Amino acid sequence: MSEPKISVIVPVYNCEKYIERCMDSLINQTLADIEIIVIDDESKDTTFEILKEYEKKDKRIKLMTKKNSGVSSSRNKGMEIATGKYIAFVDGDDWIDLDCLEKMYEVAEKNQTDITICSYTREFKDHSKPKNINLKEDKVYEDEDLKILHRKLVGPIKEEFSQPESLDSLGTVWGKLYNRELLIKSDNKFIDLKEIGTAEDTLFNFMVFKNIKKLSFIDKCFYHYWKENEYSITTKYNPNIFEQWKNLFKYMENFIKENNLDENFLEALNNRICIGVLGIGLNQCKKENEINTINRVKNLKQVLNDSQMRKAYSNLELKYFPVHWKIFYCFNKYRMALPSYIMLKIMSILRKKI
Repeated sequence: MSEPKISVIVPVYNCEKYIERCMDSLINQTLADIEIIVIDDESKDTTFEILKEYEKKDKRIKLMTKKNSGVSSSRNKGMEIATGKYIAFVDGDDWIDLDCLEKMYEVAEKNQTDITICSYTREFKDHSKPKNINLKEDKVYEDEDLKILHRKLVGPIKEEFSQPESLDSLGTVWGKLYNRELLIKSDNKFIDLKEIGTAEDTLFNFMVFKNIKKLSFIDKCFYHYWKENEYSITTKYNPNIFEQWKNLFKYMENFIKENNLDENFLEALNNRICIGVLGIGLNQCKKENEINTINRVKNLKQVLNDSQMRKAYSNLELKYFPVHWKIFYCFNKYRMALPSYIMLKIMSILRKKI
């Protein structure tokens, strides 16, 4: 039996509200020669039962469950099982256009690229919003252009500060088609979120991009990213996020040094550390955080006074930021926690409306 064209890896956990939408988008793909590897992370709801019904109906589905250990181990297990020429990742609460895999496969084959990327749409309960990931329309990236993309996975430099909220838009593991041979040769794994907090896909891509020769970008939003899942790791309050992100920064720093990457990568990492205050602060603003405002501000102050953070901010150039971001990061640079928190609180409200 020949290998399928694409292996789709779907990590799921408590997705009973969304899993049918996801699975229907996969089993009805215009590219039929695929396998669908679904890894259930010991869901507590009816997700696994729903998936068993899909498995009965479609022989392309490979369903397995494992002891609850997070999305990183689920994706790692999926890569071990995959047999396709290419690998795609789709989260269980998201979905893709019915011609997504066919279009991405055609581009990957035509350009013989190691990774093929498409844009995505952020989906809310009452509206949709396409995400601009700042790549040029339908372009093949090689050589110096590809090196710049690799560095952007770490962080922005200079004029790229215009959209600090889009720091990891390029780093998502979904919305991409990977040549499986590339992943086998790279031998990189997803790091457990308990260790690094978030951005496990950005870290994975940062390590994988080191080994690629050619990348294709398709300026179409084939992927739909659902923003309203209460079980998503990105929606929950995480009291340990700063210490976990320090581990993330260390992984990136070690990789930069071990692979003799140039000084732009270290500058980008410095800037990532500074911009990280946005995510740390928004985490403090989440309603699940039961401490009062005074203690939230104290926690933010403690982050801003951290020696690594102070060192990073001492090297941060504010001149490239738009005015509103310049004000926010100026507050952080001079460790003014209260006005910084007020701006964060306003941002957390606006993010739910736009």
